[in-house]
Amino acid sequence: MDYLVHHLTSYRYQRTVDRNYGRAHVEPRATPYQRVLSHEVTVEPAPAVLTAHTDVYGNSSTFLLVNGPHDALDVHSRARVTVLGREYPPERLAAPWESCTQDRWGNLMPAESVDFVLPSPRIRTIPAVREIAEQVFTPERPIGEALADLTHRIHTGFTYSSGATTVTSTLEEVLAARHGVCQDFSHVGVAVARCMGLAARYVSGYLRTASADPATLGTAPTGEMIGSAASHAWLSVLVPGCGWVDIDPTNNTFVDQRFVTTAWGRDYTDVPPLRGIVVGPAGNRSTLEVAVGVVPEARD
Repeated sequence: MDYLVHHLTSYRYQRTVDRNYGRAHVEPRATPYQRVLSHEVTVEPAPAVLTAHTDVYGNSSTFLLVNGPHDALDVHSRARVTVLGREYPPERLAAPWESCTQDRWGNLMPAESVDFVLPSPRIRTIPAVREIAEQVFTPERPIGEALADLTHRIHTGFTYSSGATTVTSTLEEVLAARHGVCQDFSHVGVAVARCMGLAARYVSGYLRTASADPATLGTAPTGEMIGSAASHAWLSVLVPGCGWVDIDPTNNTFVDQRFVTTAWGRDYTDVPPLRGIVVGPAGNRSTLEVAVGVVPEARD
């Protein structure tokens, strides 16, 4: 699947501000299943500084500085990407989940993956997490079956509600209320996997927002998925012989060609789509609007 991706983040300020510092994780990244054909970030008003940076996990981010009075900020990210199908060896998904834990990997575990076994700022093991983990990861259960069950349990056991949580909501609050958004459901999934000794990471990206034309793209039309109107989040679990296996509890599915990956980290705090500091009058307020389009592009 070839996609045209457009992500617009718009802030409107009640009173004029003097300066804006920001860092955006909006550039799709190259993966074994994704090729980035082009990408650009544009900012209005014109920034004094606009630079790219690559972090320890290989994510690209854009730093921006708007220096001067302004009452609005628009950050556009535009990209063209190709997303390939994912195929995992059936025999590896049929292996017991215990064979995927950190102690079984030993020295063969990729160095960067060690961070994804440990607790992180937003994810730690609590009794409610352990309870889900013990129901999903029963002795000798195939890892593929366990991941499918984890995806389904979160999807059916939690209610998607865009106003129920904020970016500061804790794992404890989400598990108690059983309401949240894709970010929250991904945190729950990562927490469950990590508490069983599996390497799991938080993934940020987008969902396809337009149905494919089967005459040009070779797939049947599909409806909108939950979370496709903005940036999306899911999780990956490291499986020997497969690499990272991505699951999306929000939509109760394994990740496929409908998903575009931008970044991954220990949890949301590593890869928010946009965060920063605004310098301006005390008590100033702002409104935020986000629009995302991930539109299939017909091939010649």
